[in-house]
Amino acid sequence: MKSRNLVLAAAGLGLALTGIAPVTAGATTSGDVSVQAVHRKSAKCVSPADQKINISWGDGNVTTTVYYNNHCNQARAIELEFVRENGERFNKCFVAPAKKKSSKEIDHSNPNKVSILNRASCP
Repeated sequence: MKSRNLVLAAAGLGLALTGIAPVTAGATTSGDVSVQAVHRKSAKCVSPADQKINISWGDGNVTTTVYYNNHCNQARAIELEFVRENGERFNKCFVAPAKKKSSKEIDHSNPNKVSILNRASCP
């Protein structure tokens, strides 16, 4: 075993013995440090039929940023549903243009539901 690997293994063992575990992607910890979950969704294109639109978003504290990569020849609307503390539901929607890769920041956090609509406009 190379000396660098031995040092890393010893450091990992030391962390395990002290009860401190390294944080991995998608995990959360109690206390001041947390790793936010990343969600992904995709939908098939009408044209070309073998392509998809892919989106991802995280559980933000103040805003939600939706990343999209639209491989379709048509624009697709992406709708986010949010729930206020009083239980009231409201939606935010934006359009991902055809053949574009970008992101959109929404001024609300932690969407309850995210949908890729089968149309190119918001309701």
